[in-house]
Amino acid sequence: MLSIRNANPDDIPAIEGMVADFVKGHPAEHHPRSSEALRAAYFGERPVAHLLVAERNGEIIGMAQWRLIHDMFWGMFGADAEWLYVKPDHRGSGIVAALVARLCSQASAAGAQFLHGGGGDGPSKLYERIAIGHASRDCHLSGRAFQVFAKLDGLPAREICRRLPSREMGLQPAEA
Repeated sequence: MLSIRNANPDDIPAIEGMVADFVKGHPAEHHPRSSEALRAAYFGERPVAHLLVAERNGEIIGMAQWRLIHDMFWGMFGADAEWLYVKPDHRGSGIVAALVARLCSQASAAGAQFLHGGGGDGPSKLYERIAIGHASRDCHLSGRAFQVFAKLDGLPAREICRRLPSREMGLQPAEA
């Protein structure tokens, strides 16, 4: 059974392992990273973001972070999604969708009305299916689509994938 939960300090070794895999091929691949910096960033006095992990059968297999933002053009709070990652042998099973649903749910509870995110081919395929994208590969999951996605939180990953909102719902205003 897949579970999406807030990360905790005991998850740091698993998170570091995913980061090491995630960074392969990037200029930062061989850059040293500190466990203490990771601990301070997410579990210290002033966390920089909320960090979620996906866990199946006791193994952490994915992660995502979000932070509250404000869009001055639209005059509303949103969430910036980053570091969305799923281990290669667990991809294609709806884990990204389950992480994004929990992220939207938590962000919505914090006052967010849209999700801003982007990424490589994996996350972008999901975002571009339901969100309004730009050539920069930045995407916004907003309006009614954001609300629908947030309500998918807690459902099995396959059910989340079956109930994904349409892109057009992102152009519809959120319900009060």
